[in-house]
Amino acid sequence: MNGRSGAGGNDAPRANAVTVVSYLLGGLAFWGGLGWLADRMLGFATLFLPIGMLLGLAGGIYLIIAQYVRS
Repeated sequence: MNGRSGAGGNDAPRANAVTVVSYLLGGLAFWGGLGWLADRMLGFATLFLPIGMLLGLAGGIYLIIAQYVRS
């Protein structure tokens, strides 16, 4: 076993659905959570939560593009 997939030695990472969904949900949960926490600490109702969720979604999409599309 040499760690290569297939006979051609194609080492490019392959996206699977679980990884893509986990990037998106992880970004939403982490940055949305930080936004929610900032709302609570600074006394806003819902200012930073949607901003954090949008940042998390954009970050997840960036990670997917950087890891799977560009390679």
